[in-house]
Amino acid sequence: MDADIYALVAKYGFKNLHVRLEEIMRDEYAYFQTKFQIPIPNPIIVKEVVQEVPQKKQRKTKLKKQVIVEPEEQSEDVQLSLENTELKDVIVTVTEKVNHFRDPKDMKEFQKNAVEAKRKENEAAGLTPSDFLTKENLRLWIEEEGKTYAWVAREKAGCPETQVAAQAQMMGLKSRISKKLGRVMTGR
Repeated sequence: MDADIYALVAKYGFKNLHVRLEEIMRDEYAYFQTKFQIPIPNPIIVKEVVQEVPQKKQRKTKLKKQVIVEPEEQSEDVQLSLENTELKDVIVTVTEKVNHFRDPKDMKEFQKNAVEAKRKENEAAGLTPSDFLTKENLRLWIEEEGKTYAWVAREKAGCPETQVAAQAQMMGLKSRISKKLGRVMTGR
């Protein structure tokens, strides 16, 4: 066989031999497709029905999926086996994330601009940061409501968050984050 192939290569060249072989294979393939091709029935439309099952928790919703098969007009009968199908419970958890910044530089710029705007607003109203940084206010915002020093600086006082943190620490108040960090550092 090799001798015959080399004789053909010598007579016609690799390129011409290769091109002709591809043409012959295409013709043969087309013939075999028409001879042995199985007719494909019309497509089956599968619709997914999602039913919401109420739960006690608001943040999680349990969904059950049902599959309904509606065959279109078909010339052949198609039987579907539901033996190996399973219904799976899907739990969707909705989380609200306030931090929409991806870059710490953007977050710092936002904080700086918001603090500056609040400072100007407070100055126009004749208020100073010390008017907001009282023990009662800081206890309410930081300990009870769980706000951060940055939030107090940005939304209320209009001063750097380091000033809010220093004032709170002087009064013996700690944010939840500071308490958590203290526990991590001490191992308690």
